[in-house]
Amino acid sequence: MKQQANIFRWQPVAAASARSYLLLTATMLTVAANLVGCNAHKPNAQSAAINFSDCRLKRIDSVARCAMVAVPEDHSDKSGAGKLINIHVAVLPALARNPEGNPVYFFAGGPGQAASDIGGLVSALGDLRKSRDIVLVDQRGTGKSKTLTCDSTAADPNADPLKEAFSNSDASVLRDWAKCVATLKGNAATHRTDDYIDDLEWVRKALGHDKINVWGGSYGSRVALRYMKRYPLSIRAAVLDGVAPTSLHLPDDALATSEAELRSTLAACAESAGCAKAYPNILATFDTLLAELRTTPRTVNFAHPASGKLITGIVSDRSLVSLVWPLLYMPEGSRMVPSLIAQAAQGNFAPLAATMTASSIGEGDISIAQRFAVMCAEDMLGRTPAPNPRFQALNDLFYGFCKGFPSGKVAPEFFEATTSDIPTLLLSGTQDPVTPPAQGSLAAKTLSNSKHIVVAGVGHITSPQPCVRRIITKFVEAGNIAAASDACEADLKLPRPLFYTSPLEAKP
Repeated sequence: MKQQANIFRWQPVAAASARSYLLLTATMLTVAANLVGCNAHKPNAQSAAINFSDCRLKRIDSVARCAMVAVPEDHSDKSGAGKLINIHVAVLPALARNPEGNPVYFFAGGPGQAASDIGGLVSALGDLRKSRDIVLVDQRGTGKSKTLTCDSTAADPNADPLKEAFSNSDASVLRDWAKCVATLKGNAATHRTDDYIDDLEWVRKALGHDKINVWGGSYGSRVALRYMKRYPLSIRAAVLDGVAPTSLHLPDDALATSEAELRSTLAACAESAGCAKAYPNILATFDTLLAELRTTPRTVNFAHPASGKLITGIVSDRSLVSLVWPLLYMPEGSRMVPSLIAQAAQGNFAPLAATMTASSIGEGDISIAQRFAVMCAEDMLGRTPAPNPRFQALNDLFYGFCKGFPSGKVAPEFFEATTSDIPTLLLSGTQDPVTPPAQGSLAAKTLSNSKHIVVAGVGHITSPQPCVRRIITKFVEAGNIAAASDACEADLKLPRPLFYTSPLEAKP
């Protein structure tokens, strides 16, 4: 479950082609009781012609029920004559003989991650399914909701992301992205967060759900907050993990807090006797290496960690921070950073490159077109990159991708805080580099019926923690914030893992 938590991040950029680079940088049945366990949903006009069939989802052991549902591409067109698009919906039936009528809808992260791809997290929170259906709607443009595609996102199943990461220049990255924009299929202007929320409302009504519970992780928490604001009568209770309110701008804010987490990690190394001895002045070492690579990218040769075949490629300042950034998302990764930087500074980039092979995110798991349909419309439109010397190469590249991309726009109201009395549980990890506790505290200010739990020593996404899972289940079962409590909260203080002082040894 530790790796699974990574899927909810604002995906860091780790590969060098536009496709690979941004990879590391959603219905309903003919309503009958026997199709989703013992639930009996009331049929209506929207659900009458929709049929579910058995299906399998990643990291889910049991059979799910899936369907494609036609929804308006532009929900603002009330004529009924507008274009329809198909989105994918999966239902995991409740295990109880007489389940509750308010299911749990899960919203994935990214942006660009499909809800049907987060089976590991859904499985970790499996206790929720004892009494409620789980509903997974692939956001338009993600997963099996293939409503926004381009040629560069058609991943070659034989492509090696690690090899690509070291074989493409900045110019080729931009050329690949230009090809994506030129071959774009679908209307990017109708693939914003609010378009997804309108799809979710369509699904909720079609399934006959009066009220639903929602879980949103990282970008999914933004979806949840907007859903709470726009359709407050539809939501019974909300869980927000790795809170990303609409006032958080990508990539600027995420990169700024990531840079701060990098400094914090390397400062912790300096305060550790073993780490400081093994890697003295490690921040200065990193900055020197970064400056050198910015001026003169380095040609590197190393054996592929999986195949053993020789890889020859180029390492630049951008590729360095692209490889380091994902490691900051979890303490288990950040504990390796000093050692990996030190080895890279000595010319050995193989250990740092090998960390790419440990990712739980596959080449086809993130839709880069959908990612920028959201980010260009909601985060970067009308803005310029914020200064961030250590991560500037990434910031500039993100903004470059939005130039000429046919994204939509959002009204100024979009960025206003969600004010709500819906029972809301907010979760943050103290070592989260992109959605730190400050973002959860900011969102909680206008959520009058909320509780914010900060888990010490945990990075991005805390829900897989056993104690947090227990609290979430109790909260959703009761539907009130008073139930979001457990004696185990006193133990939610995990120490920072010891740093590796050699490839095989960790010391205090």
